[in-house]
Amino acid sequence: MTQNAAVICGVMLAAELTARLCPKDKMLGFVKSLVVLTLLASGAAALLGAEWKLPPLPEAQQEGDSPLEHYVEDQMEQAAAEQWEAYLRGLLAAAGLEAKKILAEVDIGGESSIVLTKAGVRFRFESDAQRARALLENVLGPETAVEVTWDGA
Repeated sequence: MTQNAAVICGVMLAAELTARLCPKDKMLGFVKSLVVLTLLASGAAALLGAEWKLPPLPEAQQEGDSPLEHYVEDQMEQAAAEQWEAYLRGLLAAAGLEAKKILAEVDIGGESSIVLTKAGVRFRFESDAQRARALLENVLGPETAVEVTWDGA
């Protein structure tokens, strides 16, 4: 970049000195204008095509260990767990079941994907617990751990 600037300045200086030697020659003025315009266009193209490298981020910011990121991740995890609990409550209500307690454990993956890892439900009666276990295992699939308990067990 500095080489381009030095060349542009040198050629413009030479063109100006030549124009001062022959101040009334219109052809020389025209050629000077073309040279200056070409050099300015070349300099602008060099500026636009240059690779501007930013300084690297400090290590703490690169690894994502900032307290703000941990706080935001915890808030996202808590909100996702609450949404899953509401979903499970609605799913059980659609089957005519009312749980005493619902617990959803979620995991935030590397690509910020939220996955339900465990669903825990507590009922008053054993028959409700058996129906809920069958429903949840079928809906959530084998990837999610399902824990269904009742007050007697």
